[in-house]
Amino acid sequence: MLARASLRGAKRGVLSARMASTNIGHKDDVVLFSNNNFARMITLNRLNKLNSLNTEMVDLMLPRLVEYSKSTVNNVIILTSNSPKALCAGGDVALCVNALLENNPQYPCDFFQKEYNLNYLISTCPKPYVAIMDKITMGGGVGLSVHAPFRIATEATKLAMPEMDIGFFPDVGTTFFLPRLDDKIGYYYALTGHVLQGAEAYMAGFATHFVRSEKIPQLINRLSNLQPPVVNDEPTDTANVIFNNSEYFALVNQAIEEFTENKLPENYQFPFTTHELDVIRNAFSQPTIEGVFEYLNKEGSEFSKKTLDKLSKKPTSSLKFAYELMNRGQKNSIRQQFELEMVAAANIMNIPNEDNDFVKGVEHKLIKKIKEPFFPQWTDGKKIDDKLIGSIMTKSIKTTKYLKNPLLNTYFGVDYKQYPFHNGLPTNQQIAEYITGNDGSGRSYLPTPSEVLSHFKKTTNNKVGVELKVKSALDLHGEASKYDGKYVTWKQ
Repeated sequence: MLARASLRGAKRGVLSARMASTNIGHKDDVVLFSNNNFARMITLNRLNKLNSLNTEMVDLMLPRLVEYSKSTVNNVIILTSNSPKALCAGGDVALCVNALLENNPQYPCDFFQKEYNLNYLISTCPKPYVAIMDKITMGGGVGLSVHAPFRIATEATKLAMPEMDIGFFPDVGTTFFLPRLDDKIGYYYALTGHVLQGAEAYMAGFATHFVRSEKIPQLINRLSNLQPPVVNDEPTDTANVIFNNSEYFALVNQAIEEFTENKLPENYQFPFTTHELDVIRNAFSQPTIEGVFEYLNKEGSEFSKKTLDKLSKKPTSSLKFAYELMNRGQKNSIRQQFELEMVAAANIMNIPNEDNDFVKGVEHKLIKKIKEPFFPQWTDGKKIDDKLIGSIMTKSIKTTKYLKNPLLNTYFGVDYKQYPFHNGLPTNQQIAEYITGNDGSGRSYLPTPSEVLSHFKKTTNNKVGVELKVKSALDLHGEASKYDGKYVTWKQ
């Protein structure tokens, strides 16, 4: 049951919120915090580095996000940026490698532990958290966004997980998020480093809403004036808004939908054909990365060859570490996966520099900025055996030495295996459950394709892109009923 505030106390909170439309801190701080009516703003402001995260930024954000999550006069948290080019281009890993080159693994281990704690806090924040993923959103910027219930892509969004090119793995909790995207496409995005442009970030499931950049100020203004529902003539106490307050989260979702586009950009096409999606699904369903290469070689299409070419340029260490982490991430809870990523990162920081692809990649691309050859000489793949993979995934004396206990703070005591809110386009699982009658409706008959589309248009309030998403899912998984070709069944 939701906690209730006294009407008098709530009115005092409203007055305080209205009076507190102020900035907190100095305009040159790397992160700015401000009160905007009933919203609390977190604005990234490290402009000369495209808001690349460093320890200072994380140290500023962590306590403030805890404060905002508990505040009685805050109704929504909004992450945005002062940069004209980016929300966040990633973590400042050059600082980490510079420390490793000075034989100081403590700095990068501290950074990753703090960063993953911030990501975990976002994933369990009891208040509505809205990430504005305008322009460049990569690596650490994805970690600040994809665990949120509300994620806004714009026509200018450029989103990617480029860690494979610097000898690392897709981290910041994305090895929990990526395996939950449809048809193993998250594996493809992670391992190839594919850049998602604009609406693609929305259609693929990274974003929950698609809003044009020019509407973002109006959207923020709308959200900053949003208030929780009234229960029995008393306002909800937002200090106690936890995950069971689906009604208020639905109100936030509705408010954002007021600003979304009513159609996808002209001539927009999802970047993968049905055949290519089928290749991705089958290839990355293999139990090992070696199996992926074997499948693609055997399948032999032009798309498979292009994918093989992309994967072949990545270091074997990153491919194997990332694949194992995502396979485990499919089964783990979000807390377990953040802790596993933290252990893996700390173990990688303790690989000797001469054999450390993370050191090689960052030094080559980001510190020395060598353009030819594009990649350094990666560690011989024969050294990356099952024993090494197992050691990277295991908490050891070294990780115990460099990581603080507990690995993750408790914060709000929340853990889960599936994100508690789904505000984006329908997933394959939702479409399959409707077709098979496992959606709780009790329906015993098969629907027609048009009935499937009508159902999801209705349940999403005709969300932009829903028709293309449902059609894409049916093209790959839909099968004409053997009883009557009019109806559709679902095949895995």
